Amino acid sequence: MTRPIPEMDTAELRNIAVRGGIEGARDMERQDLIDALVARPGEGAWQEDPKPADVNPNDYLYQTPEHR
Repeated sequence: MTRPIPEMDTAELRNIAVRGGIEGARDMERQDLIDALVARPGEGAWQEDPKPADVNPNDYLYQTPEHR
């Protein structure tokens, strides 16, 4: 079983980040590596869905906050 990202040592984090294609991973500090790995899509990071729950996604037109 793999360990949680914050419990890994810096070398492990750096290897994962380099293999994952994170730019500049070889020069990042430990906390920057953790932040980059946690924020990657598909790696446990969640993004809030901008549409209301009861709306068909095909009918929803997303507008940026400055256009509302």
